[in-house]
Amino acid sequence: SGTPTVAYPGQEATYVDGSARVVDNSKAILKLCIKVTVPFWRTDLELPEDIVEEVGRLYGFDKLPRQLPRRSIKPAPKNLRRQLKQAIRQSLSRAGANEVLTYSFVHERVLKNAEQDPSRAYRLSNALSPDLQYYRTSVLPSLLDKVHANIKAGHDEFMLFEIGKIHDKELPLTDENLPSEQTFVDGVYASKKPRAGAPFYKARKLVDRLLADINVEADFVKIAESDADMTAPFDGQRSAWIVAKNGEKLGIVGELSQTVRRNFKLPDYTAAFSLDVEKLQVCLAENREHNYRPLSRFPSISQDISLCSSVEISHDELLRAVRQCLGEPENLHYQIQTLGIYQPKDDAAIKTTTFRLTFTSYQQTLTDAEVKPIMDNIATAALTKLDAERV
Repeated sequence: SGTPTVAYPGQEATYVDGSARVVDNSKAILKLCIKVTVPFWRTDLELPEDIVEEVGRLYGFDKLPRQLPRRSIKPAPKNLRRQLKQAIRQSLSRAGANEVLTYSFVHERVLKNAEQDPSRAYRLSNALSPDLQYYRTSVLPSLLDKVHANIKAGHDEFMLFEIGKIHDKELPLTDENLPSEQTFVDGVYASKKPRAGAPFYKARKLVDRLLADINVEADFVKIAESDADMTAPFDGQRSAWIVAKNGEKLGIVGELSQTVRRNFKLPDYTAAFSLDVEKLQVCLAENREHNYRPLSRFPSISQDISLCSSVEISHDELLRAVRQCLGEPENLHYQIQTLGIYQPKDDAAIKTTTFRLTFTSYQQTLTDAEVKPIMDNIATAALTKLDAERV
């Protein structure tokens, strides 16, 4: 009992000592042993490669053929995770964001300022610094901690993002009984001066662009009150879940709670997002097949439509109704752009949302008369499904 054993996969031997002969005769040399019992004084034998080397030594290295083993000349397989990270960096950088690298360890103060529970974070018993005592449970607090310093340095408008790892006690341990790691890309947009529109839409626009660049389709779903405890440091009433077509939650985008903004001394016009890179990779693998079509040689035509609806109806519900009405026409390409959302007063019960639809035919030049029935169908569908009236 207690004697170490090493599992020996003989098919791997040729990659260790370069001998096909050793591979062919390895089981015979080892007397058909698959599990090798290592003597207690041979503490240097731990891996299957160590066993292969030992067999080669006993057999005699001078008897091995002096030729290199055969190797495939095929290129190394692409690392999808690395490609995805690079695509995320390029997309956000083109949007004007700046990547930062922060420690995976944070001070307890940072977790509390972000309204996150420190008891869920792993604590280091031998921290290098008092500021690096806890594993972070999300990347975003590390970014929020850098915003005020940049504002003081004179940067009135900027966006920061980071691709980093997180650890959470609520996640299951690995097979090696170690804390699980998750990779997230988080970003924060801050402007010292107020801008037109809510900051939520600024962050959502960045997320829309990122998802489009990496070919991942997702919807934005209103956060239920029962999920409010899961959204810190976001304001659940001014944020949304990012949900993939398969129903998986990819992350969250929205504005930060007033308490978090005050704790980190953030400007009022601040919004952020958080996306799970591993789940993005799964969605990307499901969408590997691309259907390419050449650009149409016919000019496009644009039409605007304004829908008056209750403030209880979200922008995403209106947009989804428009898309469902349009469907996927075979010889017609369309794009939808939100021009604006007008609400007379903050306490008004109605709002007006204006969309611009751009149509391109692959067969002919479209006219206003041909597009008018499509716009009428959209107005009818919006009125029927959401009681949104065309104005």
